[in-house]
Amino acid sequence: MLRVFAPDRRIVLLVSALVLIALSILYFKVHVLKFTLLPSPETELWLLECRVKFETPGGPVRASISMPEEVPGYFLTGVSTTPGFRFDSEERDGRLIANWSGTADGGTHTILYQMRLIPDRHAGRIADPIEPVRKPVWSDGITAAAAEAFLKQLDPGGRAKPEVLIPRVLKELHNRNLPSVRTLLPENRQGAHFVRIAGKLLAMRGIPSRLVEGIYLVDGRRRQMLSAQLEAFYGNRIHRFDPLTGKLRTADGFLPLRNGDTSLLEIQGVRNPKFHISVLKTSVTAANLNQLRGSLVRHSWILDLSGFNLPLEEQNLFKQIAMLPLAILVIVIIRNLIGLQTMGTFMPVLISLAFLDTGLTAGIISFVLIISIGLLIRSCLTKLNLLMVPRISAVVILVILLMKIMSVIAYTFGFTHGQAVTYFPLIILAWTIERSSMIWEEDGPRVAVRQLLVSLLACLPCYLLMSNATLQCFFFSFPEMNLIVLALILLIGVYTGYRLTELKRFRPLVLPCSEKF
Repeated sequence: MLRVFAPDRRIVLLVSALVLIALSILYFKVHVLKFTLLPSPETELWLLECRVKFETPGGPVRASISMPEEVPGYFLTGVSTTPGFRFDSEERDGRLIANWSGTADGGTHTILYQMRLIPDRHAGRIADPIEPVRKPVWSDGITAAAAEAFLKQLDPGGRAKPEVLIPRVLKELHNRNLPSVRTLLPENRQGAHFVRIAGKLLAMRGIPSRLVEGIYLVDGRRRQMLSAQLEAFYGNRIHRFDPLTGKLRTADGFLPLRNGDTSLLEIQGVRNPKFHISVLKTSVTAANLNQLRGSLVRHSWILDLSGFNLPLEEQNLFKQIAMLPLAILVIVIIRNLIGLQTMGTFMPVLISLAFLDTGLTAGIISFVLIISIGLLIRSCLTKLNLLMVPRISAVVILVILLMKIMSVIAYTFGFTHGQAVTYFPLIILAWTIERSSMIWEEDGPRVAVRQLLVSLLACLPCYLLMSNATLQCFFFSFPEMNLIVLALILLIGVYTGYRLTELKRFRPLVLPCSEKF
Protein backbone atom coordinates (compact mmCIF):
# COMPACT_ATOMS: atom_id res chain seq x y z
CA MET A 1 0.00 0.00 0.00
CA LEU A 2 1.36 3.39 -1.00
CA ARG A 3 2.29 5.51 2.00
CA VAL A 4 1.15 9.05 1.23
CA PHE A 5 1.77 10.43 4.70
CA ALA A 6 4.91 9.16 6.40
CA PRO A 7 6.65 11.82 8.51
CA ASP A 8 9.93 10.76 10.04
CA ARG A 9 10.70 10.89 13.74
CA ARG A 10 12.15 14.42 13.59
CA ILE A 11 8.97 15.85 12.10
CA VAL A 12 6.81 14.02 14.65
CA LEU A 13 8.93 15.27 17.57
CA LEU A 14 9.01 18.82 16.24
CA VAL A 15 5.25 18.94 15.61
CA SER A 16 4.52 17.42 19.03
CA ALA A 17 6.80 19.97 20.73
CA LEU A 18 5.15 22.90 18.93
CA VAL A 19 1.64 21.75 19.82
CA LEU A 20 2.62 21.04 23.44
CA ILE A 21 4.25 24.47 23.87
CA ALA A 22 1.26 26.26 22.33
CA LEU A 23 -1.31 24.41 24.45
CA SER A 24 0.74 24.89 27.62
CA ILE A 25 0.92 28.66 27.12
CA LEU A 26 -2.79 28.74 26.25
CA TYR A 27 -3.65 26.79 29.42
CA PHE A 28 -1.52 29.16 31.53
CA LYS A 29 -3.20 32.24 30.12
CA VAL A 30 -6.74 30.89 30.43
CA HIS A 31 -6.52 29.15 33.82
CA VAL A 32 -3.89 31.26 35.59
CA LEU A 33 -4.14 34.70 33.99
CA LYS A 34 -7.89 34.22 33.38
CA PHE A 35 -7.70 35.41 29.75
CA THR A 36 -10.91 35.43 27.72
CA LEU A 37 -10.74 32.94 24.86
CA LEU A 38 -13.26 34.58 22.55
CA PRO A 39 -14.05 38.29 22.32
CA SER A 40 -17.46 38.89 23.79
CA PRO A 41 -19.42 42.15 23.60
CA GLU A 42 -18.21 44.87 25.90
CA THR A 43 -17.96 43.57 29.46
CA GLU A 44 -18.82 45.59 32.52
CA LEU A 45 -15.87 46.66 34.62
CA TRP A 46 -16.41 48.05 38.12
CA LEU A 47 -14.11 50.73 39.50
CA LEU A 48 -13.82 51.30 43.25
CA GLU A 49 -12.27 54.37 44.82
CA CYS A 50 -11.30 54.05 48.47
CA ARG A 51 -10.94 57.50 50.01
CA VAL A 52 -9.44 58.13 53.46
CA LYS A 53 -9.75 61.71 54.71
CA PHE A 54 -7.95 62.64 57.94
CA GLU A 55 -6.46 65.48 59.94
CA THR A 56 -2.91 65.58 61.26
CA PRO A 57 -0.96 68.06 63.39
CA GLY A 58 2.06 67.35 61.21
CA GLY A 59 4.53 64.54 61.37
CA PRO A 60 4.91 60.96 60.19
CA VAL A 61 1.81 59.21 58.85
CA ARG A 62 1.38 55.52 58.12
CA ALA A 63 -1.72 53.94 56.60
CA SER A 64 -2.67 50.63 55.06
CA ILE A 65 -5.81 49.36 53.30
CA SER A 66 -6.46 45.62 53.13
CA MET A 67 -8.69 44.29 50.37
CA PRO A 68 -9.44 40.70 49.32
CA GLU A 69 -7.47 39.52 46.30
CA GLU A 70 -10.60 37.93 44.89
CA VAL A 71 -14.32 38.08 45.65
CA PRO A 72 -17.20 36.10 44.14
CA GLY A 73 -17.00 36.69 40.39
CA TYR A 74 -14.08 39.15 40.40
CA PHE A 75 -10.35 39.59 40.82
CA LEU A 76 -9.15 42.88 42.30
CA THR A 77 -6.22 45.07 41.29
CA GLY A 78 -5.38 48.43 42.79
CA VAL A 79 -3.28 51.52 42.17
CA SER A 80 -2.67 54.62 44.29
CA THR A 81 -3.16 58.16 42.96
CA THR A 82 -1.98 59.95 46.12
CA PRO A 83 1.04 62.25 45.66
CA GLY A 84 3.32 63.12 48.55
CA PHE A 85 3.34 59.64 50.12
CA ARG A 86 5.50 56.62 49.48
CA PHE A 87 3.32 53.77 48.24
CA ASP A 88 3.85 50.03 47.96
CA SER A 89 1.58 47.02 47.81
CA GLU A 90 1.90 43.34 48.61
CA GLU A 91 -0.12 40.14 48.61
CA ARG A 92 -0.53 38.40 51.94
CA ASP A 93 -2.87 35.56 52.92
CA GLY A 94 -5.13 36.11 49.93
CA ARG A 95 -5.45 39.87 50.47
CA LEU A 96 -4.01 42.93 48.74
CA ILE A 97 -2.26 45.19 51.25
CA ALA A 98 -1.71 48.81 50.14
CA ASN A 99 0.69 50.81 52.32
CA TRP A 100 1.35 54.56 52.49
CA SER A 101 4.04 56.29 54.53
CA GLY A 102 5.50 59.77 54.69
CA THR A 103 5.63 63.04 56.55
CA ALA A 104 2.55 65.23 56.26
CA ASP A 105 2.10 68.92 56.99
CA GLY A 106 -0.54 69.99 59.47
CA GLY A 107 -4.08 70.14 58.16
CA THR A 108 -6.44 67.90 56.20
CA HIS A 109 -5.14 65.23 53.82
CA THR A 110 -6.72 62.57 51.61
CA ILE A 111 -5.46 59.16 50.51
CA LEU A 112 -6.96 57.65 47.34
CA TYR A 113 -6.81 54.01 46.31
CA GLN A 114 -8.45 53.03 43.02
CA MET A 115 -9.36 49.41 42.41
CA ARG A 116 -10.62 47.54 39.37
CA LEU A 117 -12.84 44.47 39.62
CA ILE A 118 -11.81 42.17 36.77
CA PRO A 119 -14.68 39.79 35.93
CA ASP A 120 -14.07 36.06 36.26
CA ARG A 121 -16.90 33.64 36.95
CA HIS A 122 -14.57 31.18 38.71
CA ALA A 123 -13.13 33.70 41.17
CA GLY A 124 -14.14 33.47 44.81
CA ARG A 125 -16.36 30.44 44.38
CA ILE A 126 -14.83 28.74 47.42
CA ALA A 127 -15.57 30.98 50.39
CA ASP A 128 -13.34 31.09 53.45
CA PRO A 129 -14.49 28.41 55.89
CA ILE A 130 -16.43 29.55 58.94
CA GLU A 131 -14.77 28.61 62.18
CA PRO A 132 -16.43 25.87 64.27
CA VAL A 133 -18.93 26.94 66.88
CA ARG A 134 -17.41 28.03 70.17
CA LYS A 135 -19.24 28.69 73.41
CA PRO A 136 -20.01 32.42 73.40
CA VAL A 137 -18.51 34.59 76.11
CA TRP A 138 -20.83 37.26 77.51
CA SER A 139 -19.68 40.30 79.42
CA ASP A 140 -21.62 39.41 82.59
CA GLY A 141 -24.17 37.01 83.97
CA ILE A 142 -27.10 39.35 83.35
CA THR A 143 -26.36 39.47 79.62
CA ALA A 144 -25.95 35.69 79.50
CA ALA A 145 -29.31 35.22 81.23
CA ALA A 146 -30.94 37.65 78.81
CA ALA A 147 -29.53 35.65 75.89
CA GLU A 148 -30.98 32.40 77.33
CA ALA A 149 -34.36 34.06 77.86
CA PHE A 150 -34.34 35.49 74.33
CA LEU A 151 -33.67 32.10 72.71
CA LYS A 152 -36.13 30.30 74.99
CA GLN A 153 -38.84 32.69 73.91
CA LEU A 154 -38.11 32.18 70.19
CA ASP A 155 -37.34 28.45 70.32
CA PRO A 156 -38.57 26.85 73.53
CA GLY A 157 -37.69 23.31 72.53
CA GLY A 158 -34.36 24.19 70.92
CA ARG A 159 -35.26 22.20 67.80
CA ALA A 160 -35.85 24.98 65.24
CA LYS A 161 -33.98 24.57 61.97
CA PRO A 162 -31.30 27.17 61.08
CA GLU A 163 -33.27 28.53 58.12
CA VAL A 164 -36.17 29.22 60.50
CA LEU A 165 -34.28 30.32 63.62
CA ILE A 166 -31.87 32.79 61.97
CA PRO A 167 -34.57 35.10 60.47
CA ARG A 168 -36.43 35.01 63.80
CA VAL A 169 -33.34 36.03 65.75
CA LEU A 170 -32.48 38.89 63.40
CA LYS A 171 -36.07 40.16 63.29
CA GLU A 172 -36.74 39.98 67.04
CA LEU A 173 -33.46 41.69 67.93
CA HIS A 174 -35.08 44.85 66.57
CA ASN A 175 -38.01 44.49 68.96
CA ARG A 176 -37.24 47.00 71.72
CA ASN A 177 -40.30 45.87 73.67
CA LEU A 178 -38.53 42.70 74.77
CA PRO A 179 -36.56 43.14 78.04
CA SER A 180 -33.94 40.67 76.87
CA VAL A 181 -33.27 42.75 73.72
CA ARG A 182 -32.81 45.91 75.79
CA THR A 183 -30.23 44.03 77.86
CA LEU A 184 -28.39 42.55 74.90
CA LEU A 185 -28.45 45.82 72.90
CA PRO A 186 -28.86 48.62 75.47
CA GLU A 187 -28.09 51.38 72.98
CA ASN A 188 -30.00 49.90 70.05
CA ARG A 189 -26.75 49.64 68.14
CA GLN A 190 -26.78 48.49 64.53
CA GLY A 191 -24.16 47.33 62.06
CA ALA A 192 -21.23 45.17 63.12
CA HIS A 193 -22.10 45.09 66.83
CA PHE A 194 -25.65 43.97 66.05
CA VAL A 195 -24.38 41.11 63.86
CA ARG A 196 -21.87 40.00 66.50
CA ILE A 197 -24.62 39.74 69.11
CA ALA A 198 -26.75 37.73 66.68
CA GLY A 199 -23.76 35.47 65.98
CA LYS A 200 -23.35 34.76 69.70
CA LEU A 201 -27.02 33.85 70.00
CA LEU A 202 -26.77 31.46 67.06
CA ALA A 203 -23.63 29.90 68.53
CA MET A 204 -25.67 29.00 71.63
CA ARG A 205 -27.80 26.85 69.31
CA GLY A 206 -24.76 25.32 67.57
CA ILE A 207 -25.05 27.32 64.32
CA PRO A 208 -21.67 28.63 63.08
CA SER A 209 -21.83 32.18 61.76
CA ARG A 210 -19.68 35.26 61.24
CA LEU A 211 -19.78 38.94 60.45
CA VAL A 212 -19.08 39.98 56.86
CA GLU A 213 -18.86 43.61 55.72
CA GLY A 214 -18.85 45.01 52.22
CA ILE A 215 -20.50 47.37 49.77
CA TYR A 216 -23.16 47.18 47.06
CA LEU A 217 -22.17 47.49 43.41
CA VAL A 218 -24.49 50.31 42.37
CA ASP A 219 -23.32 52.46 39.46
CA GLY A 220 -22.57 56.05 40.44
CA ARG A 221 -23.04 55.48 44.15
CA ARG A 222 -20.74 57.73 46.16
CA ARG A 223 -19.51 57.71 49.75
CA GLN A 224 -20.62 54.19 50.58
CA MET A 225 -20.00 53.00 54.11
CA LEU A 226 -19.47 49.33 54.87
CA SER A 227 -22.69 47.34 55.21
CA ALA A 228 -22.76 44.51 57.78
CA GLN A 229 -24.22 41.12 56.83
CA LEU A 230 -24.51 37.82 58.67
CA GLU A 231 -23.15 34.63 57.10
CA ALA A 232 -24.20 31.28 58.57
CA PHE A 233 -23.14 27.78 57.65
CA TYR A 234 -25.70 25.01 57.35
CA GLY A 235 -26.77 22.56 54.67
CA ASN A 236 -23.11 22.20 53.58
CA ARG A 237 -22.90 25.76 52.32
CA ILE A 238 -22.79 29.38 53.45
CA HIS A 239 -25.95 31.50 53.57
CA ARG A 240 -25.99 35.29 53.92
CA PHE A 241 -28.72 37.23 55.74
CA ASP A 242 -29.61 40.91 55.88
CA PRO A 243 -29.55 41.92 59.57
CA LEU A 244 -32.11 44.70 59.01
CA THR A 245 -34.85 42.50 57.52
CA GLY A 246 -33.71 39.02 58.51
CA LYS A 247 -34.20 37.84 54.93
CA LEU A 248 -31.90 35.48 53.07
CA ARG A 249 -29.82 37.36 50.50
CA THR A 250 -28.72 35.94 47.16
CA ALA A 251 -26.77 37.46 44.26
CA ASP A 252 -27.79 41.08 44.87
CA GLY A 253 -24.58 42.89 43.95
CA PHE A 254 -23.14 42.74 47.45
CA LEU A 255 -19.32 42.79 47.41
CA PRO A 256 -17.80 41.29 50.59
CA LEU A 257 -14.59 43.05 51.59
CA ARG A 258 -13.83 41.59 55.00
CA ASN A 259 -15.15 38.99 57.41
CA GLY A 260 -14.68 38.41 61.10
CA ASP A 261 -12.18 40.72 62.71
CA THR A 262 -10.12 41.37 59.57
CA SER A 263 -8.95 44.99 59.58
CA LEU A 264 -9.81 46.99 56.46
CA LEU A 265 -8.03 50.24 57.39
CA GLU A 266 -5.11 50.84 59.73
CA ILE A 267 -3.78 54.37 60.11
CA GLN A 268 -1.38 56.02 62.53
CA GLY A 269 -0.44 59.63 63.29
CA VAL A 270 -3.79 61.15 62.32
CA ARG A 271 -7.03 62.40 63.84
CA ASN A 272 -10.64 61.83 62.80
CA PRO A 273 -10.04 59.43 59.87
CA LYS A 274 -13.06 59.01 57.59
CA PHE A 275 -13.21 56.09 55.18
CA HIS A 276 -15.71 55.60 52.37
CA ILE A 277 -15.90 53.95 48.96
CA SER A 278 -17.33 55.21 45.65
CA VAL A 279 -18.43 52.90 42.83
CA LEU A 280 -18.46 53.44 39.05
CA LYS A 281 -19.36 51.02 36.25
CA THR A 282 -17.66 51.20 32.86
CA SER A 283 -17.25 48.91 29.84
CA VAL A 284 -14.17 47.33 28.29
CA THR A 285 -13.50 45.13 25.29
CA ALA A 286 -12.21 41.58 25.56
CA ALA A 287 -8.71 42.66 24.47
CA ASN A 288 -8.54 45.33 27.19
CA LEU A 289 -9.87 42.82 29.69
CA ASN A 290 -7.09 40.37 28.76
CA GLN A 291 -4.59 43.17 29.20
CA LEU A 292 -5.90 43.86 32.70
CA ARG A 293 -5.73 40.18 33.56
CA GLY A 294 -2.19 39.97 32.27
CA SER A 295 -1.22 42.88 34.52
CA LEU A 296 -1.85 40.61 37.51
CA VAL A 297 1.37 38.78 36.67
CA ARG A 298 4.47 40.12 38.34
CA HIS A 299 6.69 39.05 35.42
CA SER A 300 5.87 41.76 32.88
CA TRP A 301 7.67 39.97 30.03
CA ILE A 302 4.74 37.51 29.87
CA LEU A 303 2.44 40.41 29.07
CA ASP A 304 4.96 41.92 26.64
CA LEU A 305 4.91 38.73 24.53
CA SER A 306 1.21 39.25 23.86
CA GLY A 307 1.84 42.78 22.58
CA PHE A 308 -0.56 44.54 24.95
CA ASN A 309 2.15 47.00 25.97
CA LEU A 310 2.66 48.21 22.40
CA PRO A 311 1.21 51.57 21.29
CA LEU A 312 -2.33 51.35 19.92
CA GLU A 313 -1.25 51.92 16.31
CA GLU A 314 1.20 49.03 16.48
CA GLN A 315 -1.40 46.86 18.21
CA ASN A 316 -3.84 47.40 15.35
CA LEU A 317 -1.10 46.53 12.87
CA PHE A 318 -0.12 43.33 14.66
CA LYS A 319 -3.74 42.24 14.93
CA GLN A 320 -3.65 41.88 11.14
CA ILE A 321 -0.12 40.47 10.99
CA ALA A 322 -1.05 37.84 13.59
CA MET A 323 -3.52 36.45 11.05
CA LEU A 324 -0.96 36.01 8.27
CA PRO A 325 0.08 32.46 9.34
CA LEU A 326 -3.57 31.34 9.13
CA ALA A 327 -3.90 32.83 5.65
CA ILE A 328 -0.63 31.16 4.65
CA LEU A 329 -2.06 27.84 5.86
CA VAL A 330 -5.02 28.38 3.52
CA ILE A 331 -2.68 28.87 0.54
CA VAL A 332 -0.70 25.76 1.50
CA ILE A 333 -3.94 23.74 1.56
CA ILE A 334 -5.05 25.19 -1.80
CA ARG A 335 -1.75 24.41 -3.49
CA ASN A 336 -0.63 21.15 -1.83
CA LEU A 337 -3.88 19.39 -0.98
CA ILE A 338 -6.36 20.78 -3.49
CA GLY A 339 -3.78 21.26 -6.22
CA LEU A 340 -4.83 24.66 -7.62
CA GLN A 341 -2.07 26.77 -9.15
CA THR A 342 -1.95 30.40 -8.03
CA MET A 343 -0.01 33.27 -9.54
CA GLY A 344 2.95 33.13 -7.19
CA THR A 345 3.12 31.29 -3.89
CA PHE A 346 1.88 33.91 -1.42
CA MET A 347 0.67 36.66 -3.72
CA PRO A 348 -3.00 35.98 -2.70
CA VAL A 349 -2.09 36.55 0.96
CA LEU A 350 -0.52 39.93 0.24
CA ILE A 351 -3.40 40.98 -1.99
CA SER A 352 -5.96 39.96 0.65
CA LEU A 353 -3.94 41.99 3.17
CA ALA A 354 -4.42 45.00 0.89
CA PHE A 355 -8.16 44.20 0.68
CA LEU A 356 -8.38 44.86 4.44
CA ASP A 357 -7.74 48.54 3.71
CA THR A 358 -9.64 48.88 0.45
CA GLY A 359 -12.63 46.71 1.23
CA LEU A 360 -13.43 43.54 -0.71
CA THR A 361 -15.56 45.00 -3.52
CA ALA A 362 -13.41 48.06 -4.17
CA GLY A 363 -10.27 45.95 -3.83
CA ILE A 364 -11.34 43.36 -6.41
CA ILE A 365 -12.41 46.05 -8.88
CA SER A 366 -9.14 47.96 -8.43
CA PHE A 367 -7.06 44.78 -8.69
CA VAL A 368 -8.75 43.67 -11.91
CA LEU A 369 -8.39 47.14 -13.47
CA ILE A 370 -4.73 47.52 -12.51
CA ILE A 371 -3.80 44.03 -13.72
CA SER A 372 -5.75 44.40 -16.97
CA ILE A 373 -4.27 47.79 -17.83
CA GLY A 374 -0.86 46.61 -16.65
CA LEU A 375 -0.96 43.60 -18.99
CA LEU A 376 -1.85 45.91 -21.85
CA ILE A 377 1.08 48.17 -21.01
CA ARG A 378 3.37 45.15 -20.62
CA SER A 379 2.43 43.90 -24.10
CA CYS A 380 3.38 47.30 -25.50
CA LEU A 381 6.75 47.24 -23.72
CA THR A 382 7.46 43.78 -25.12
CA LYS A 383 7.65 45.23 -28.61
CA LEU A 384 10.50 47.52 -27.48
CA ASN A 385 12.74 44.48 -26.69
CA LEU A 386 13.77 45.86 -23.27
CA LEU A 387 15.89 43.91 -20.77
CA MET A 388 14.04 42.33 -17.83
CA VAL A 389 15.09 44.76 -15.04
CA PRO A 390 14.33 47.96 -17.02
CA ARG A 391 11.08 46.42 -18.21
CA ILE A 392 9.90 45.58 -14.68
CA SER A 393 11.02 49.02 -13.47
CA ALA A 394 8.98 50.66 -16.20
CA VAL A 395 5.96 48.58 -15.20
CA VAL A 396 6.36 49.67 -11.54
CA ILE A 397 6.46 53.34 -12.53
CA LEU A 398 3.42 52.98 -14.74
CA VAL A 399 1.54 51.12 -12.00
CA ILE A 400 2.29 53.99 -9.58
CA LEU A 401 0.93 56.51 -12.07
CA LEU A 402 -2.09 54.32 -12.71
CA MET A 403 -2.87 54.06 -8.98
CA LYS A 404 -2.53 57.82 -8.63
CA ILE A 405 -4.97 58.38 -11.49
CA MET A 406 -7.47 55.90 -10.02
CA SER A 407 -7.33 57.61 -6.62
CA VAL A 408 -7.93 61.04 -8.17
CA ILE A 409 -10.85 59.75 -10.24
CA ALA A 410 -12.37 58.00 -7.23
CA TYR A 411 -12.09 61.18 -5.14
CA THR A 412 -13.65 63.26 -7.92
CA PHE A 413 -16.73 61.02 -8.08
CA GLY A 414 -16.98 60.69 -4.28
CA PHE A 415 -15.85 57.05 -3.96
CA THR A 416 -13.78 57.18 -0.78
CA HIS A 417 -12.94 53.47 -0.90
CA GLY A 418 -11.20 53.91 -4.21
CA GLN A 419 -8.57 56.12 -2.60
CA ALA A 420 -7.27 53.12 -0.66
CA VAL A 421 -5.86 51.44 -3.76
CA THR A 422 -2.56 53.07 -2.86
CA TYR A 423 -2.20 50.36 -0.21
CA PHE A 424 -1.63 47.69 -2.84
CA PRO A 425 1.97 46.39 -2.71
CA LEU A 426 3.55 47.92 -5.79
CA ILE A 427 6.26 45.33 -6.31
CA ILE A 428 3.76 42.47 -6.03
CA LEU A 429 1.48 44.08 -8.61
CA ALA A 430 4.35 44.77 -10.98
CA TRP A 431 5.67 41.24 -10.54
CA THR A 432 2.17 39.81 -11.06
CA ILE A 433 1.82 41.75 -14.29
CA GLU A 434 5.26 40.58 -15.44
CA ARG A 435 4.58 36.96 -14.48
CA SER A 436 1.13 36.98 -16.12
CA SER A 437 2.52 38.31 -19.38
CA MET A 438 5.25 35.65 -19.42
CA ILE A 439 2.72 32.86 -18.84
CA TRP A 440 0.54 34.45 -21.54
CA GLU A 441 3.41 34.24 -24.01
CA GLU A 442 4.64 30.76 -22.99
CA ASP A 443 1.45 28.85 -22.15
CA GLY A 444 -1.24 30.94 -23.73
CA PRO A 445 -3.90 33.36 -22.47
CA ARG A 446 -6.09 30.56 -21.09
CA VAL A 447 -3.50 29.43 -18.53
CA ALA A 448 -2.63 33.01 -17.53
CA VAL A 449 -6.27 34.03 -16.99
CA ARG A 450 -6.98 30.80 -15.09
CA GLN A 451 -4.10 31.37 -12.68
CA LEU A 452 -5.17 34.97 -12.13
CA LEU A 453 -8.74 33.88 -11.40
CA VAL A 454 -7.56 31.14 -9.02
CA SER A 455 -5.34 33.67 -7.26
CA LEU A 456 -8.23 36.07 -6.93
CA LEU A 457 -10.50 33.30 -5.61
CA ALA A 458 -7.78 32.27 -3.13
CA CYS A 459 -7.82 35.83 -1.80
CA LEU A 460 -11.42 35.43 -0.67
CA PRO A 461 -10.94 32.87 2.17
CA CYS A 462 -7.75 34.69 3.22
CA TYR A 463 -9.62 37.98 3.36
CA LEU A 464 -12.56 36.49 5.28
CA LEU A 465 -10.20 34.99 7.87
CA MET A 466 -8.01 38.06 8.25
CA SER A 467 -10.98 40.44 8.52
CA ASN A 468 -12.73 38.36 11.19
CA ALA A 469 -12.67 40.38 14.43
CA THR A 470 -13.05 37.26 16.59
CA LEU A 471 -10.02 35.56 15.06
CA GLN A 472 -8.01 38.80 15.15
CA CYS A 473 -8.60 39.16 18.87
CA PHE A 474 -7.93 35.47 19.52
CA PHE A 475 -4.63 35.28 17.63
CA PHE A 476 -3.49 38.64 19.00
CA SER A 477 -4.18 37.58 22.58
CA PHE A 478 -2.82 34.08 21.99
CA PRO A 479 -0.02 34.40 19.39
CA GLU A 480 1.32 31.03 20.53
CA MET A 481 -1.51 29.41 18.53
CA ASN A 482 0.53 30.19 15.41
CA LEU A 483 2.82 27.39 16.57
CA ILE A 484 -0.06 24.98 15.94
CA VAL A 485 -0.52 26.54 12.49
CA LEU A 486 3.19 25.96 11.88
CA ALA A 487 2.81 22.34 13.01
CA LEU A 488 -0.04 21.81 10.51
CA ILE A 489 2.05 23.29 7.69
CA LEU A 490 4.93 20.94 8.59
CA LEU A 491 2.58 17.96 8.46
CA ILE A 492 1.22 19.02 5.07
CA GLY A 493 4.84 19.37 3.93
CA VAL A 494 5.37 15.60 4.20
CA TYR A 495 2.18 14.67 2.34
CA THR A 496 3.04 12.83 -0.90
CA GLY A 497 -0.38 11.64 -2.01
CA TYR A 498 -2.63 12.79 -4.81
CA ARG A 499 -4.07 16.28 -4.78
CA LEU A 500 -7.82 16.65 -5.26
CA THR A 501 -7.45 17.99 -8.78
CA GLU A 502 -5.17 15.05 -9.66
CA LEU A 503 -7.86 12.52 -8.76
CA LYS A 504 -9.80 13.61 -11.82
CA ARG A 505 -6.66 13.75 -13.95
CA PHE A 506 -5.58 10.17 -13.12
CA ARG A 507 -9.09 8.71 -12.87
CA PRO A 508 -8.70 6.71 -16.14
CA LEU A 509 -5.85 4.76 -14.55
CA VAL A 510 -8.16 3.16 -11.98
CA LEU A 511 -11.17 2.55 -14.26
CA PRO A 512 -11.83 -0.92 -15.76
CA CYS A 513 -10.98 -1.30 -19.43
CA SER A 514 -14.66 -1.58 -20.32
CA GLU A 515 -15.27 1.91 -19.01
CA LYS A 516 -12.29 3.39 -20.86
CA PHE A 517 -13.37 2.24 -24.32
